[in-house]
Amino acid sequence: MPEPQEADLKELIFGSVFVMLLLAISIIIFFVIYQRRLLAEQLRLQDLEGDYQKQLLASSIDVQEKERIRIGQDLHDEIGSSLSAIKMLANQIPQRDEESNYLVSGITQGLSNTIQDVRNISNNLFPSVLSKFGLADALQYLVTILSTGSAVTIDLHTDNAFTLSFENELAIYRIIQELVNNSLKHANAKKLAISLNQLENRLLLLVKDDGCGLDTDSIENLKQAGIGMKSIQTRIAILNAEMKIISEKDKGTTTEISIPV
Repeated sequence: MPEPQEADLKELIFGSVFVMLLLAISIIIFFVIYQRRLLAEQLRLQDLEGDYQKQLLASSIDVQEKERIRIGQDLHDEIGSSLSAIKMLANQIPQRDEESNYLVSGITQGLSNTIQDVRNISNNLFPSVLSKFGLADALQYLVTILSTGSAVTIDLHTDNAFTLSFENELAIYRIIQELVNNSLKHANAKKLAISLNQLENRLLLLVKDDGCGLDTDSIENLKQAGIGMKSIQTRIAILNAEMKIISEKDKGTTTEISIPV
């Protein structure tokens, strides 16, 4: 039987892990609800016209991004750090037999997976690489995360540097993030190609996939449905950009976005 001190340490670790997981789940649920409220407000604002509409949309997006930053940093700094500390404690539990060794291994592996999940969620909420190194490196990091442990092949080609404000880089990053997620989740794509090149007076973004594709009616329905597509259209309006979707049934989809600079 385990000694009282060792049993108390195990109970403390299990209790701490449970509390941290509940806290992480609560934060994520709160963010999802808050984001839906913000997007609902964005849809209402889309009925407005002209420059005033774009100013309101930009303000709404700014509020959303600030909330994402706050929650993402809290997840990374508070939850991630706490889980890492608990993992260190778990590694210090004496492993005197096969059962205790199996138990500790399961705890540390579960904590490692949870820590990685928290980091991925944190990066989705706020890509810190973007603020530190710029759009090209942030996209490369995004592709690396999506490709790790996945059967999906993603080919990325971007210019090395862009002459854009951080707000515009973040808007483009969010557009690409959403397009890639749509390809992976809804089109069942196995190969993606992303290119972002700066031409003389515009940026040209192309996202191609080999997924199930769409017919003409489905393309029009796609433009009118889904929170993700509405989010893309909102950011395109703020950027004064133009989007074109080219697709055929069972022949994949290409999304082309022209962004004036």
